[in-house]
Amino acid sequence: MLIELGLSKTTTLEVQKRAGVSRGALLHHFPTHADLLSMTINRLIQLNENAVWSEAEKLKDIADPLTRSVMTLANAYAHPSFVAELELWIASRADLVLRTALRSAEQDAIADRDRVLTQLFEGLLDQPGAEKAIGLTIEFIRGVTISSLLRNDKSHQNQLIADWIETLRNLLAADRT
Repeated sequence: MLIELGLSKTTTLEVQKRAGVSRGALLHHFPTHADLLSMTINRLIQLNENAVWSEAEKLKDIADPLTRSVMTLANAYAHPSFVAELELWIASRADLVLRTALRSAEQDAIADRDRVLTQLFEGLLDQPGAEKAIGLTIEFIRGVTISSLLRNDKSHQNQLIADWIETLRNLLAADRT
């Protein structure tokens, strides 16, 4: 529901209705809306990894590993599961229970994230500055994804990503000297 309808329409009432359970049964398992949402996190993480590998497969013919890796992440973050996860991140700003659950799930997923990034950026990891470049890329792509929700300007987004790839090239070249 979160992916399909978004956070504002993923209410406990709607979940109860779709699950075909009583209000008491739902509240027994999920006393708060934040408890309910926090249970979606692990599934979103799985879907997001699948999105990365799906996009990697589509872009496997791009010869340049930097371009291929950044484009893979940018395209994966456009998948509804990534957008839903970012929506939870934003909502957690004002919801301590949700923020705590998100931090815990993200902490638990670090090894998986690192495994995915190591595979995705294979061939670049031996370059000085690669770790910094990857970390900055993730933050950049998150920002572009959130901005695209309001702008919906694919050509602008593509230009930003192309500029980012050029910036990364310069960063990696500067770290070699």
